[in-house]
Parts: sequence; C-alpha cells; structure tokens
Amino acid sequence: MKEACFMPRRTLSATIESKTKQIYSLLREQIFQGVYAAGVKLPSTRDLANEFGVSRALIVDVFEQLIAEGYLEGRQGSGSYVVDLGGSKRQFPSQLQEIDSSGEATVAEPPARFQGIDFRPSFPALEHIPFKKWKETAIAAYANTHSGEFGCYDDDPAGHWQLRTNICRLLLHTKGIRCLPSQVIITAGATQAIAMLSRLLLKPGDSVVIEDPSATFIQHIFASTGADIIPVPVDEHGLRVDDMPTHRHPKCVFVTPSHQFPLGSILSIGRRIQLIDYARQTGCYIIEDDYDSEFRYTGMPVHALRELDSERIVYVGTFSKNLFPALRIGYMVVPHELLTPLLRLKQLTDMHCPILPQISLARFITERHLEHHIARMKRIYSKRRKCLIAGLSNIFGSRVKISGDAAGLHLVAEMAGSLYDSQVVAQLEELHIKVYPAERYTIAKGRYEDRLIMGFGNVEEINILEGIKAIASVLRHMS
Repeated sequence: MKEACFMPRRTLSATIESKTKQIYSLLREQIFQGVYAAGVKLPSTRDLANEFGVSRALIVDVFEQLIAEGYLEGRQGSGSYVVDLGGSKRQFPSQLQEIDSSGEATVAEPPARFQGIDFRPSFPALEHIPFKKWKETAIAAYANTHSGEFGCYDDDPAGHWQLRTNICRLLLHTKGIRCLPSQVIITAGATQAIAMLSRLLLKPGDSVVIEDPSATFIQHIFASTGADIIPVPVDEHGLRVDDMPTHRHPKCVFVTPSHQFPLGSILSIGRRIQLIDYARQTGCYIIEDDYDSEFRYTGMPVHALRELDSERIVYVGTFSKNLFPALRIGYMVVPHELLTPLLRLKQLTDMHCPILPQISLARFITERHLEHHIARMKRIYSKRRKCLIAGLSNIFGSRVKISGDAAGLHLVAEMAGSLYDSQVVAQLEELHIKVYPAERYTIAKGRYEDRLIMGFGNVEEINILEGIKAIASVLRHMS
C-alpha cells in the first residue's frame, strides 16, 4: 500500500481560519499536480496535526472538505486516499498562493493614476463634481422609489421612462431635437451606444466612414466588427464630404459635427446637407456623437445634425462630460427603423442599464440641478480656456496658432517648427506633464505632427501655466 511522505514543515499564520485555508490549499495543490499520486494514502490526521502544530479537529475539517470535493476518498477504518484525477500531472488552473508567515494573499495593486499635470482632452473637472447635491438627490430618489423598481428584469430595455422623458426635454431645449421617449435608449455611456450600433450595422467586409482624426477608442470599436474603415479628412469646416467614397457604399458614417474630436471644427450647414444627401442616396446611417457641445463659449448653441433628418441619423449623447465619467450613463435617439433591433440587442447585451442611477439622474434633471451645474462649470471652463490661450500666446507668441476652442473642454495648439514625437512626450512625462499629440488620433499619419490637443477641463489655472512653461522648455532643449 502506497503511503504519502510527510511534507516539509511549514510556518502557518496565526488565525484558525487562515491555517485551515492554508493547509487545505496546500494539500489540494499537491494532489492536483500529482505530488500525491492516485491511490496514495495520506498521513493520519493525528500525524499531520503534530507536523503542522495545529489541532487534530482542524485537520479533520480539511480532510472532510477534500473528500467532499472529490480529491480524497475516506475508507472506514483504513484512512484517506487520493482519488485518481485523470492519471497525469496538470497545472492547477489558478496558481495557489504559497503559505507564508503572514498568511495573506498577495493582491495586485491597481494601476497607479498619473500624478501630475494632465492635459487630457474632453475630460471634466473632477474636483467640481457636485457630490453633495448628487448624494442628496440620490437619497431622496431611493427613498421615494417604489419597491417594484427593484425587480425590473422584464422592464423596458430602453431604460427608465422618466429619464428618457427628461432627455427629450433637454434635447429640444438645447439642441433643437424633437423626439419621443420611446425613441431614446439609455446605454452604459456613449461607448456602449456606438458599440451596439457598430454590431447592428456592420459585419466583416462592410465599410464604415469615420472622421480622420478621431478618438482611438472609436476606431477600435469599428475595427472590432471586421468592417473596413474608410478615413475621411477633416478641415476647419468639419468632415470633407467631397472626399466621401463614391465607388462603394458604407453602412454607416461616424461624425462629431458640433465639435469635431479632436480638431474642434463645426460641420458647416452646407456640408451637413451634403452629408444627409449622401446618406439618403447610399442608404447608410449617420452616427452623430455629440459628446461635449453643452459647453460653448462663443455664439449661439450649435443645433444637432439630427434636426435635419430624424430617420437617417442616430444621435448619441452622454452625461460623462457634464457630470462625471464614472456615472456611465449615455443614450441614443434612434430612427424608428432601428428601434426594435437595437432594443433586442440591448436586452441580449445586459437586459438594461442599472435603474437606480437612472432614477437619481432623472430627479437631478427634474430639480434643475444639472442645468445649474452646467452653467457653473461653463464659467469655470471659460476661465481655464482663457488662461490656456493667454499662456500659450504669451510664451510662444506668433509661433502658436490656436483653433477648435469655441466649445468643449480642449483646444488645438499648432506650433510652427515643433515636432511632437514620442521623445518629446516621454521627456514631458518625466517632468510629470502629460500631453496628447494630434497624431495619436490619426489614421493617415504625418499631417498633424506640429499640433497638440490640449485639454483644460481638469487642469487648474496655476497648473496650466506651469505645464505650458514645461512644454516650452522641452521644445527648446529638443531643438
């Protein structure tokens, strides 16, 4: 009869619970990896208790657990034997922690957040998030929520009706969009909306037109479908519609007409009409991403492209910029033809977005807290925008050309004779300054090497000036 040898003496941690888990984990790993072969009789519970310096009852508990899970077989009056797990050694699926004196698992630290001056574009001021008012609103919303709201597996996948109603009112007031709550689908941010649309409209071999440059995550979403991406250049009037493909018909066109990301231009009315005509002629849909145009600093608010055609355009919005990114609530206004398939897809994806945050947001809008917050933040962002423009002008003088600053939370700084390559970016990061060259957002490379996309939303004025000085210093050193 085969018997197992004693294992080397191990040091266990102090608590009874951790000792039990440690001995169980060690025995299970040794059995699974074949150190204790099938049919081997393990030492008695008394001997193992003496070896580990623990009570016999603790070892009995471990053996009972291993028997219950099928690693050991208990034979009355004979002992405990290793069960045949397949006849070969194998790697345990998740590596078990080594028993050590602390008895605590090694937990990986979350990735460190960048500590420094971060000119990240289109990012809101986190220190001005209305936490107190949001908390009060959420508590009041939860207190007045009917218990039936907590069991809504079979409810509308489009989202909470009151929130969708409030979104319709907001859009009519701010964007000139007329729509019904039944046309609004709540999503987990704009990202989910665009991902759902790409999944619905595209398959491998299809084509999609996107602005070039554009947000890299947008490029990745469309590329993940296997569709061919057709980049179309952007200029000071937005998407160059004359450069749209005529030899093939895309299934959809992605645009940011109210504040092009990242160059900041506004799609002119002539091109808007031209783009809609193109969509009607080719049968494609237009995905309009309106990510931050609430914050406009010059002129009247820009109306949405969807105002001109409600059946060829899907309008996508988000609350990540005007409230906070962690809220993860976005939405899309959907043409009637796409409504049923998108609702089916939403239901298959996640049934619906979490209801309680939707209820809180609906109340936040109803009580006009969102309206007041946007007005307040517009004043703050306007000061930071002016500070950034003044700082760039004072330090770089006529070398710098600023554009794309009429709205949103970033602008474009074009500096003649400068080259923002990986070496410049790395040197600035060593100084704890994070910058975003325009080239990182492009598909066709080489056109914007002298431009930075500079976000000011989450950078205080004193840090804006310090960051500009650091950029100037590095550029002087590199020249």
